[in-house]
Amino acid sequence: MQNGLISWLLNNYENQVNNIDRLLGAMAFLERSDSGIKVTGANTEFEKLLGWTGFQWQMGMDMEHLLAPQFSSQFTELVDMAGENMMVEHHGDVRFKNRVGNVLRCHLHIICINVHDNHSEYVIRFSYNKQAQIKDALFTEALRQSRTNCWYWDMNQGMVTFFNTDISEAPDNEIVFMNEETISFSNFPQGFVDKLNFAGSYRNQFMDFVKKILSRGHSSDLTVDVALEAGSRKIIWVNFTGHIVRDDKNIPEYVMGTWKNITAQKADQQRQQHNSSIIGALVQDSIYDITVNLEKNFFVADKSMETWLEETRVTSPYCDQAIRELAVNHVVKEHRQRFLDFFNLERIRKLPEDKNFSIEYQRTFKGKVKWFKATINTFCMDEFSDKWMYALVYDIDESKQKELVLEKMAATDALTGLLNRAHSLKSMRQHIEANPDMPAAVMYMDLDNFKSVNDTLGHAAGDSLLICVANAMKSYFGDDAISGRIGGDEFIMMYLNADKSYVSTMMTDFVNYVGSKCQEECPGVHVTASLGYALYPDYGNDIAILADFADKALYQAKHHGKNMAIEYVE
Repeated sequence: MQNGLISWLLNNYENQVNNIDRLLGAMAFLERSDSGIKVTGANTEFEKLLGWTGFQWQMGMDMEHLLAPQFSSQFTELVDMAGENMMVEHHGDVRFKNRVGNVLRCHLHIICINVHDNHSEYVIRFSYNKQAQIKDALFTEALRQSRTNCWYWDMNQGMVTFFNTDISEAPDNEIVFMNEETISFSNFPQGFVDKLNFAGSYRNQFMDFVKKILSRGHSSDLTVDVALEAGSRKIIWVNFTGHIVRDDKNIPEYVMGTWKNITAQKADQQRQQHNSSIIGALVQDSIYDITVNLEKNFFVADKSMETWLEETRVTSPYCDQAIRELAVNHVVKEHRQRFLDFFNLERIRKLPEDKNFSIEYQRTFKGKVKWFKATINTFCMDEFSDKWMYALVYDIDESKQKELVLEKMAATDALTGLLNRAHSLKSMRQHIEANPDMPAAVMYMDLDNFKSVNDTLGHAAGDSLLICVANAMKSYFGDDAISGRIGGDEFIMMYLNADKSYVSTMMTDFVNYVGSKCQEECPGVHVTASLGYALYPDYGNDIAILADFADKALYQAKHHGKNMAIEYVE
């Protein structure tokens, strides 16, 4: 040892320090403890590269100050791996930032040299390739100009890097590779798929995609669509392409490809497939196909038409009379006129050829009221022949019932069963349009001291009270009001046919009725109701404005002591 390296360093270090640093490259010492990872020593190459010349490293500098933000977790992973294997070198690509904030792409080597109970020490050494950094910058700029998202797998280092030019479309923070301009993953492909939540079997499909790329002896592109799960059970679809590049000895060097967010395209494709399947099922399941000569007003006598006449119990051979018989005897009253207008022969004769027109209606069928759909189109055999109508009739009762249930769910408040705010206003608007001469009162109501119920009895008791109030609204007004819940403890209503001579008394009585129901539901808490209302047509026919006036009147009721009903006046 007397004539060895240590002896030489002891005797010559001061004179040779710059040469030694250039030989070893940028180096630093790290200490890791409960307070984090700190740099406690560095050579001159390290200081010059990052711009911290002359810093008192013995004071310690948090490693977070030297790392690009998105590479903090990747650096910590390298430290973790090194800490598990003392004196074993680990390496990877990491982005550092210098003192003025510029990001440097460096290849890092790290070794754990000492471990105590809650304290460990490391040596890091890294190299910076300025030409590679410039090349990356130019490559990324070229991609940005072409708006192409690219991924590059360096097979020598096992590192994959994503260069993203269109991150504005990043749908969710859980899809990590879609949210940074440049982001890398080690141990590709396993290290990459472990960080993503693949839907169903798409994890295996992506791994198979990589295996197929590696098995290729040429550079033709392969492609795969995979589904990834993001927050709130959202599915993100991504298309990956890739091809392998080999050297002159046929040894794989790297894989390069593109990725694209195709969620919108997939949704359109699935919607079209869904619609096609529905249409196909309806055509396949159509119960009648009927042909009518529109000029001569008679049916073509085929088996389907005979079945239709028999099952509908229509006796006339003439189309217009048969349609009238069907409408009067079988179509429900609410749909009857619309049904007759749709099948009016004069209207049908004017329809353009080879275009489908359809109507949905309810009629009795084998003793039950069911939904049906009729689709018609018109055609001529040639320019000299009569015009014909071809009709298909489908039984859509099952799918229509499901559709109505979904519409009802979309229109109602899940807790109380009342209409939600949007559909309340829509129903009120439709009522005024249908009954312009009928007076009405638009009301806003909320509960006084409702918060005390949640605070003292819990949210379950609060929900029970809201349901109780909704039931009180239904029982008090019945079919004479359109009732809805705005949210929380706020409700909206329209009392129909509101006569001025008694509407004030009725509103006050209703407030007292709600208060008594609240007392029954929550006897330990003093909950009452405050209400404001505006009269139609006194203040116009715009529902939004009437609702706003009612809200202002409610504010006055709150301001004047609560537990009362106040009419809006200018």
